[in-house]
Amino acid sequence: MTLDLNQARQRLYVMLALDLVLMLIAVGFAVAHFVYGVGWALWAFFGFVAAAFAVQLWFVRGIGRMGKGE
Repeated sequence: MTLDLNQARQRLYVMLALDLVLMLIAVGFAVAHFVYGVGWALWAFFGFVAAAFAVQLWFVRGIGRMGKGE
């Protein structure tokens, strides 16, 4: 089965939008930790960075499965 480029493009746009939102939230928590001294905000920062990485893994896994016909 061939790779559907429209579906891959849609998946890319979803991944980019989710990563943008998650990284903006992560930057907000980093600012809260380093500028305002909120101690627990560093853990939230790491959590949102990990979530953004998980979204990228979802994208790569989805593209890999598209060629196999799911």
